[in-house]
Amino acid sequence: MLVTFLLVAYGLVMAYSASAAEAYFEHGSSFHYLGRQILWVALGVGALVLLSRTDYAWFRKLALPFAGLSLAGLVLVLAPGVSVPVNGARRWIFLGGQGVQPSELAKLACVVLVAALIVRRPREVLGLWGFLRLAVVGILPAAALIMLEPDMGTTLVLVAAVAAVFVAAGTPLRYLIGLAATGVVAVLLLIVTEPYRLERLVAFLDPWKDRQGSGYQVTQSLISIASGRVFGVGLGNSVQKFGFLPEQTTDMITGIIGEELGLVGLLVLLVLYAALAWVCFRIALDCKDLFGKLLAAGITGIVAGQACLNVGAAVGALPLTGVPLPLVSVGGTNLLVVLGCLGIMMNIATNRRSHIAVSAQRRDGAAGGRRDRRSPAAGARRRG
Repeated sequence: MLVTFLLVAYGLVMAYSASAAEAYFEHGSSFHYLGRQILWVALGVGALVLLSRTDYAWFRKLALPFAGLSLAGLVLVLAPGVSVPVNGARRWIFLGGQGVQPSELAKLACVVLVAALIVRRPREVLGLWGFLRLAVVGILPAAALIMLEPDMGTTLVLVAAVAAVFVAAGTPLRYLIGLAATGVVAVLLLIVTEPYRLERLVAFLDPWKDRQGSGYQVTQSLISIASGRVFGVGLGNSVQKFGFLPEQTTDMITGIIGEELGLVGLLVLLVLYAALAWVCFRIALDCKDLFGKLLAAGITGIVAGQACLNVGAAVGALPLTGVPLPLVSVGGTNLLVVLGCLGIMMNIATNRRSHIAVSAQRRDGAAGGRRDRRSPAAGARRRG
């Protein structure tokens, strides 16, 4: 809880600083985006509290309906007239002027579905055909629909989260290597068949070659971080946020953090994410219930994977994928889902079933059996 709320507070400060100029020039108030972000934080904290008090075992029972609902949302966002293209992508369903991304919910739904299927037949994931069935069912439908939006960044996070579930389930290493190799081949095919993705890959290899074209966003992010040096230019003093760095409040907010808070600010951010990932990993490792363990591992993959992709792209270590920085970037759906996921993690950490090696089903069955065995004797005593 401490690390989560430190990251949320960090995000609110940087959300205001990064968005103040754009909000003032476009909406007449430098607090426009901050006000919306505070509202989403309130909703996210509400989801966190609610889910931290909800038995995570309910997600196993609702795995199929949850997956069906998320797939329906992904189909709906592609329907003509339902969503409005933004920067050439159909990712949002607008409700009351606010965009909602079904793909954010799909990441959690896929993790829940795969975890529930593995718990149903734990040994299936150890065999090749069982593993392939789980991978196809848990990844392919959602990933294919998300790529039609298109949104490669979210697809990569989804695959990383499901892969974390497979690792926690004890999947043989050779199958995981095969999944990784298949993923690399699929990503390369998607890149070479789409010009803008190919441009991003070229820009990643040498962003300064076309610094005014395909490499513009990467070079501006690097300029932002380099300008901050060790201690930064000071909170609110960024020059890059005045129209130089694209998407400075969402995908590229790391660049603004590096400029205003310097290397020190970036290191603090990375330490907070490392601490959050470590705590989530410990929760998954300590959980005795298989479903809880797999669910915790998948949620860790969602949060840590997304943070790595965002920071890696901002510093030029990874190609641009367009994913927000969890708990920090301006944006509603991602913040709401991440806080909800961390609420589930809190329930896994404190739930009694997490500390009992016997599964809930066997425990309930054993309890029922004991009651049945005692009931005749109790009846005899009453009759006597």
